[in-house]
Amino acid sequence: MAKATELSYTENEQMALESLRSHRGEKLSAAALGIKPAVLTSLSKKAVNFPGDAVVVYKEDREDICPTCGAKHSYKVYWID
Repeated sequence: MAKATELSYTENEQMALESLRSHRGEKLSAAALGIKPAVLTSLSKKAVNFPGDAVVVYKEDREDICPTCGAKHSYKVYWID
């Protein structure tokens, strides 16, 4: 697959960026943002492929414990500055 020479965003990526911008600086899960994790991964890859041009989406691993059953739940949170 040839590497793209010009940065462009799909419609889903544009909608994801709008959601991230409306929650700028807030660390939220993909579900809370209403974005599919695959779209966030695609945005992250574009930031690597187009440094300085693409929006950088930060991510962090989180873990919660269910107060009822004690089960661990791992997920990622995403945000932009």
